[in-house]
Amino acid sequence: MSYTAKTTSLRYAIHKFSVFLRFFSYSQNQNAKNNYGFDAIGDAVALFSRLITMHPLPSVVEINMILGSVVKMKHYPTAISLFKQMGLRGITPSIVSLSILINCYCHLGHLGFAFSVLGMVLKMGYQPNPVTLTTLMKGLCVNGEVRKAVDFHDSVVAQGFLLDEVSYGTLINGLCKIGQVRDAFEFVQKMEGQMVKPNVVIYNIMIDGLCKDGFVTEACGLYSEIVSRGISPDIFTYTCLIHGFCSLGQWREVTQLLCDMVDKKVNPNVYTYNILIDALCKNRMLTKAHDMCNLMIERGEQPDVVTFNTLMGGYCLYNDVDEARKLFDTLVDWDIVPDVWSYNILIIGYCKSKRIDEALILFNKMHCTNLVPNIVTYSSVIDGLCKSGRISYAWELFSAICDGGPSPNVITYNIMLDALCKTQLMDDAIELFNLMFERGLTPNVSSYNILINGYCKSKRIVEAMNLFKEMHHRNLVPDSVTYNSLIDGLCKSGRISHAWELFYAMHDGGMPINVISYNILLDAFS
Repeated sequence: MSYTAKTTSLRYAIHKFSVFLRFFSYSQNQNAKNNYGFDAIGDAVALFSRLITMHPLPSVVEINMILGSVVKMKHYPTAISLFKQMGLRGITPSIVSLSILINCYCHLGHLGFAFSVLGMVLKMGYQPNPVTLTTLMKGLCVNGEVRKAVDFHDSVVAQGFLLDEVSYGTLINGLCKIGQVRDAFEFVQKMEGQMVKPNVVIYNIMIDGLCKDGFVTEACGLYSEIVSRGISPDIFTYTCLIHGFCSLGQWREVTQLLCDMVDKKVNPNVYTYNILIDALCKNRMLTKAHDMCNLMIERGEQPDVVTFNTLMGGYCLYNDVDEARKLFDTLVDWDIVPDVWSYNILIIGYCKSKRIDEALILFNKMHCTNLVPNIVTYSSVIDGLCKSGRISYAWELFSAICDGGPSPNVITYNIMLDALCKTQLMDDAIELFNLMFERGLTPNVSSYNILINGYCKSKRIVEAMNLFKEMHHRNLVPDSVTYNSLIDGLCKSGRISHAWELFYAMHDGGMPINVISYNILLDAFS
């Protein structure tokens, strides 16, 4: 080798080593804010820009490392832009580069572009691998196109492309999330036909889907199948089943599962304990919920903010907001920062106990701790103010969030409508009702019931009947509250025959007639 050739070779080696050192220094930086080597997106872009101006050009592997880092930071448009620059510099993308590009388009919801990249993969002579195909399937599922993902699966399998357990897990998860658990079962069978063995993750997805749809017995059968196949259930398996049985109040089965966990040396985690504590609280077994929390601590599992929120909610169910407040005040001892729901639980508890001033103190404290109240917080405070007769203050708060805050929802509007109707401010109420439509909200049956009842109480029965007709035009089904309000209003306005007509219409429509309906009509004749 000539001296010149040796020099050129040495320079190239030094160049490659310097590039490696640059990237390695980024990757090993212990102060980095992400796990892929860069403090910020600007660092990744800067390194990319330097690399593509060097001679010789960097390898596609080095470029892929940067693109992967950018994607991990969720800067999908930036990754797409860098990919285009890579092409302009004459760097041929690999199957990894193209898979990254597909991933970006899928995350942005640009499925058409994602599939056009698949066309590019085939045109360049690459064989789509399971990662590429799974990315497209996941993109379809995440964007609400689960059936298209299934069709895509059928197409690629028919063409002889290989899929793996992650591919099937993605489809099974998508089907379970749209409630098509039985179709998901079929895919478990298809997996085995493609020589892909279901693992515990696949079974967990199925068990979770079955439990959420109320098919807990079937989920338990699947659990037995896991064990018979020699697959070890993990903490997620048990937690899903425990959640399912807790929802049904089947404590014997819950106890059996906990015993199985002990036998198999699978320790409950904070999520498992939180599910148990939540179920006990909802079933008004607060003492047992506390015992479970103590057991959790004894076994070395640290309670989190969800644990405390659950217990606080349990006390508020008992209308014992003072005990809930004591728990709230102990959060600091556990180095736990209260979240928005911690405040919401207490605020709702105070409002239900008609202690609105204490609720307002907490509400103001949220702002001091830089916590942003959500619409549940505002709706709860507005409701408390209305029920304590401070409607002007409630209206100020409502107007404030309309101008700049979390957008009021139907529940928030209904709270204000109810307050206005109860104070006989029907014209203001109907104006607010119309504002809902202007703001893009659709009033529900409760919205109409509030106004109909308000009109009936104000002896404006014609307007009440007009709203009743409007409900039908908007395909809203009146309930017993609607009918009872109108029957009462018609009776009190002397239109007894019309009230009977409505009563019979209620009966003929299959609406359950309760004692209130009969009492209204009996009172009209007394």
